[in-house]
Amino acid sequence: MIQNFRQPILIVAVLWAIHSHSALAGKQAPSPPTSLTPVLMITVDTLRADRLGCYGSRVVSTPAMDGLAREGVRFENAYSQVPITLPSHAVILTGTYPMYNGVRDFTSAGLPASVGLLAEAFERGGYATAAFVSAFVLDSSWGLGRGFETYDDSFDPRQFETRNPGNIERRADETIDRLLAWLGPRSSGGASEQPFFIWLHLYDPHSAYNPPEPFHSQYAGHLYDGEVAYVDAQLARLFQYLRRAKLYDRMLIVLVSDHGESLGEHGEDEHGFFVYNSTLHVPLIFKLPLGMAPPQTVGAPVGTIDLAPTLLDLLHIRDPILRRQFQGASLASLILGKPSLGDRAVYAETYYPRNSFGWSPLRSLSTPRYHYIEAPKPELYDLKADPAEKTNLVKQRSAEATALRAQLADIERRYTPARPVKSPAGPPLSPETVEKLRSLGYVALSAPEAPAGIGNHPDPKDRLKIFRSVLRATDLASAGRIEESNAVLKSISAEEPALYLISFMQAENAARTHQWPEAERQFRACLKLNPGFEQGIMGLARAYIAQGKGSQAQPWLELATHQNPHNFLAYHGLGLVAREQGNNAEAMRYFQKATEEKPNYAPSQQELGIVLVEVRRYREALGPLSQAAKLGPDNPVLENYLGSAYANTNQMTNAVKAYRKSLAMKPDYAAARLNLAFVYGRLGNNDDAKREFQILCRQSASLCSQYRSSFE
Repeated sequence: MIQNFRQPILIVAVLWAIHSHSALAGKQAPSPPTSLTPVLMITVDTLRADRLGCYGSRVVSTPAMDGLAREGVRFENAYSQVPITLPSHAVILTGTYPMYNGVRDFTSAGLPASVGLLAEAFERGGYATAAFVSAFVLDSSWGLGRGFETYDDSFDPRQFETRNPGNIERRADETIDRLLAWLGPRSSGGASEQPFFIWLHLYDPHSAYNPPEPFHSQYAGHLYDGEVAYVDAQLARLFQYLRRAKLYDRMLIVLVSDHGESLGEHGEDEHGFFVYNSTLHVPLIFKLPLGMAPPQTVGAPVGTIDLAPTLLDLLHIRDPILRRQFQGASLASLILGKPSLGDRAVYAETYYPRNSFGWSPLRSLSTPRYHYIEAPKPELYDLKADPAEKTNLVKQRSAEATALRAQLADIERRYTPARPVKSPAGPPLSPETVEKLRSLGYVALSAPEAPAGIGNHPDPKDRLKIFRSVLRATDLASAGRIEESNAVLKSISAEEPALYLISFMQAENAARTHQWPEAERQFRACLKLNPGFEQGIMGLARAYIAQGKGSQAQPWLELATHQNPHNFLAYHGLGLVAREQGNNAEAMRYFQKATEEKPNYAPSQQELGIVLVEVRRYREALGPLSQAAKLGPDNPVLENYLGSAYANTNQMTNAVKAYRKSLAMKPDYAAARLNLAFVYGRLGNNDDAKREFQILCRQSASLCSQYRSSFE
């Protein structure tokens, strides 16, 4: 059979990932269920509290989320600990501060294996566990999947070819459809059923804002609100199903956001750069099982760090994680209407300005009255008199600021481990690889660690113009206006020559226009400033592969897997390089590793199957090829190889179907046409075989001449 005529698969960057086992989880047998209460935890990404009707909004229709608040307990002053998706979810799912769990911003490694997860506690408590996430930034390779029997993070693989991984997502309707498919067999309502814990993550309010109709038209001019309304409509669909299945009344449902969105306040359009309440203040609502507690509103300030201990406390699940790890406090007494232990100050931080730009980190404390922000130019706001945080009172209220600064320092002292836990690196680099990297100008194997303190780094407030220019350059590039983007980046570089993001973005712009030598040069410049930047390492490897320099790409991909042993895209790239070099054994090993790290990544399953076909291990090839076809999207190359695997395992009917499907997608695919003709001949359908061969002859004179004797 003819199996070539393959199409290249683009390598893209992927951020840090981590180990897949927890020291807390162990392998102990689960204890009997302590409760039959099913649990649904919903995190709506980038949702400002003030966009919900129950928090005072009059511009967005949110009846589903408002209904939860009417029936449950609404926390009026809940705050995120980090206004960035991954680190905030790490806080929510571990009940720990970012300085403890190590996930602080976009550049952080994934969750260390020693940090336990809420799902592991539910699993040990006898619950069925499942997660359905809507963005690659919460991919299981970050370590969030531990404890979940099902972790649904499958995305259309075509997005990996055209988007940065940070922008890969799926809409709420698709994610909820997957949840309902999982829930269907478990929703008969029998009392003997295993209880379940589900985490549902919806990403739609995150930029860019583009809600589907009718929300796009209804909220024209303020599309962020349209995304919120769309999410609410999808949640209404979910809640209706739960009611029909007679689950809703007996469920514990908690709704929270990881962070808000600035929408221009304080000069920030989105989130992550500042720590004002536009991005820290989030909705937090507990809908309890019917009759557990009356509806109420709680005014005490709380953090998303408190969610995990609260859930276990409400359900009376006494897991070791409660005493050995959680740093948040249970809110169960507040929810059940009992006296609280008094108001606490709620910590928040962003290290995005420090780790991506070299400027100062920002940290803050929120109390019932004040919001203090520790920065080179500290800030203090009276939230009662100035909820929009427009008047800095740090000089007028110096005593209060000093006291809050001391509290903040105490939190950092108490929860920063003496030895930060790091994710283990991959296998050591071979001397040959190290020598290759040195010959290519790479002399460091990791970036220098940034000091934790503020020191003399610039205040992000004073660099806002530059930050906005970086975002402007990003938007221009996304719109295809590459020359304008490069002009903005060049002007920024004059002011911030040590900013590695500039050369990285210039490299990405060059890659978009296939100027690969320039992309190579700029990726090199980026890595000179930040040697450990994984997206830069992967980008440089991509530039080499695009220029046909697989041998030069190889050491960079090996470096990526050394720094991050769970980087499935790097293993995939190494497999592609090995195939180009004719080393099918190595290619098979790398593609197998890629599929182990990411079973639902269709391109790696496809490439593994293709290699197995080419080494004539046809029966083994059927597994990965069928899996790739199941994951989608439809692909003529995949169907051609699948047809070859079927034909060589004497499954001729399936082979015909696969070849025909390949040709339906690509009628001029000569290899598939020839293979189909051969299969018809083996079936004794000589007329069909000759017809397909005649079509082939009109498409490929060389193949026609080569195989004519087989069809005469």
